[in-house]
Amino acid sequence: MDNNTQVIRFLIEYIEEHITEEINLDRLAVATGYSQYHLHRMFSGIVGFPLHHYIKRRQLTEAAKSLIFTENQIIQIALDAGYESQQAFSLAFKNMYKLTPQKFRLKHQFHPIQLKFEVSGILTNLKGDRIMDIEMIEKEEITLVGFKANTKKGFFVIPRLWHKLHKEKSRIKNRVDLDYVVGINDYSNESILKEKYPTFEYYAAVEVSKPEEIASDMSVLTLAAGKYVVFIYHGKAKDSMQPVMDYIYKEWFPQSNCQLNDKARVDFIRYGEKTDEKGNNKIEVWVPIIS
Repeated sequence: MDNNTQVIRFLIEYIEEHITEEINLDRLAVATGYSQYHLHRMFSGIVGFPLHHYIKRRQLTEAAKSLIFTENQIIQIALDAGYESQQAFSLAFKNMYKLTPQKFRLKHQFHPIQLKFEVSGILTNLKGDRIMDIEMIEKEEITLVGFKANTKKGFFVIPRLWHKLHKEKSRIKNRVDLDYVVGINDYSNESILKEKYPTFEYYAAVEVSKPEEIASDMSVLTLAAGKYVVFIYHGKAKDSMQPVMDYIYKEWFPQSNCQLNDKARVDFIRYGEKTDEKGNNKIEVWVPIIS
């Protein structure tokens, strides 16, 4: 292999070809001709978590797919996922999917936690590498207060809204969580969806327990109780969300059997205000789905 891009591509394809077998660093080192240390450091540096963690997440994701789309016995699915016992498999599965394999199968709703990485050209083209966790959450009614504008005027309105929110958020009463601010894409206006170039209402807001003494230049948005699929990762709040949204809607949803909720034509992003040692924020993308 001429370069590390080819090594990563080979690793990913090798893992897919042997996904129902036990795969460890020893085996991958032999297959590639590189040391375990080199593979570990290279993969972790690019993807953001260790190679063995990626393998485990891929195998459990395929196991989840088998639970929903096949009638295979759970013990067979466990063996295919590289586990020696159903008990060990069940513990690992519940740790990742928050449900036992039996309960997950009964829900009959497949949502992949770890899709296969796609490498084309340079390493920065890895898809979905930011997504670290995916959860299904039942949420009560959400009330948000902040500033809004229509993107028909141009996307320059969005940073202006955030500037206003950060300047004025201390005036907003009854905030639910001081550690997060929320960006909402509201696609509920039918006329907006018919525009030649899709536009939407954008809100820069905070969540409140109840709206009270709202300034005249602020808006209130209430989202009905419902179910969400939540994509969680760490990144810089100032970075473009387009790669993440492309991953969610162009890659993740097509491979899931989750359906978007037509009665809740929004998605929203919760930005953590605190940063870690790398200067990254916790970021959550919430998308309403049908239960």
